[in-house]
Amino acid sequence: MDKEIRQEKEQKMLDLVDLIKQEAKDDKIEVDKVTYYKDFEFKGSGVGDYNVYVARVQNLEEGSTTYGIYSESTNGLIATVSADGKLHFMPDYIEKLKSNYGEYFKELNLEDLDFELPEEVEERDISIEKEKIQEKEEERREGTTLESIEKSLEKDEKVEAYSEMDTNQQLTFDKITNKQELDPNVRVTQTETLADMIPEIREKGIEKIGIIYSNGNINSGGRFSFVGINKDGNIEKIQSLENIDGTTTGQKVTSINSYDGSVVEKEQVAGMVKINGRSGIGGEEYLSVEQGQYGIINVGYVRRQLSEEKGEAYISAPIETHNIRPTTREVRDFMDKHYNTRVDDELDKANPKLDEEGDKTRIENLDDTPNNDQLGFDEEILLENGETTTIRDEAEKAHVSPEEFLEKYENTDAENEEEAIKKVHEEIAEENQKGPWDFAEAGRRPR
Repeated sequence: MDKEIRQEKEQKMLDLVDLIKQEAKDDKIEVDKVTYYKDFEFKGSGVGDYNVYVARVQNLEEGSTTYGIYSESTNGLIATVSADGKLHFMPDYIEKLKSNYGEYFKELNLEDLDFELPEEVEERDISIEKEKIQEKEEERREGTTLESIEKSLEKDEKVEAYSEMDTNQQLTFDKITNKQELDPNVRVTQTETLADMIPEIREKGIEKIGIIYSNGNINSGGRFSFVGINKDGNIEKIQSLENIDGTTTGQKVTSINSYDGSVVEKEQVAGMVKINGRSGIGGEEYLSVEQGQYGIINVGYVRRQLSEEKGEAYISAPIETHNIRPTTREVRDFMDKHYNTRVDDELDKANPKLDEEGDKTRIENLDDTPNNDQLGFDEEILLENGETTTIRDEAEKAHVSPEEFLEKYENTDAENEEEAIKKVHEEIAEENQKGPWDFAEAGRRPR
């Protein structure tokens, strides 16, 4: 397996460990093993899935072992295994199976199943156990000072050292529930880092920016805070980040939700802070926060375009963290006000494209280069026999995401669309080391 892919899967496993701990809210719960399976079969059920993560969870107080089974394709829990070893599918996953299997659904055995793990982990699978989980967690903690911030919040005078954004306009800190770190020296656009955008970061010797989510009082949904941390581990107030009194809470933003611009969609952010001193012909600039997959805090750089005729609109791109890969040159150029002074035209293109393509599009469809527009997921492809198909339909047949199928389709060397589609199906089947009918021969229907 490619080193970069292995690292990506391991990171997802560590994020999964974090999520399970957060949801459990119990220090007696320990995740001592997580395994990624490229191809996983629920034995005895007739059901299989790709890209599955199995987490083994120990209850240290009760001495019991349970499992949580997660799927990359659904971004969530698809099944659990109780302490007595019984497999229980989640209702949402059962609905997905009904849709995928159609008339074959009634042949599946989904009740009263004893859970069995594969006897061997294949070469393309990855497993991390307790020692490695602890080692990786220690590596992530090394050098971080966010733990000290929890303690400092107990002192009233330290609360003022925050640039705050309310997620519900409440003003009382209680308990930190999540946190993230930013390196102010990573590139946000092609020409600027956060330290370039916010000069006081260098002036005050701030080496890290912490983002913290803290519960409020019993009636509060909580809030996010930005923290400056200097080389001595002391908290510095970031004057340049201005809370907008909750006016941006729940703001709809056109977001580039992938490092390479392959996914652009509308989303609601938990809050935004304004970067003061950055307003001009290119609009205003913000930092946004939202909790993404597995509860991980994601931070974005946001440009707000103001127009008397068109009103206000927002577009954002991710900022690199240990969870988020660095963005590509194309994304950084797109967001850079020195290269792309105004984003009115791009934002004008966004809504019809998102409506046309099922709430998702690509950055190429929004920029000013007409000959690089990408095929939409629901755009009809005419076949030689006169019939039509779409990327979404073909992806469903192959049991992969439309994004994955489209990426392979666009990189396939073929004489026409029909040949390209055929080659993509063959490539996916080969990747999974199964021919198109192997599932049926093994007693399972295609997934």
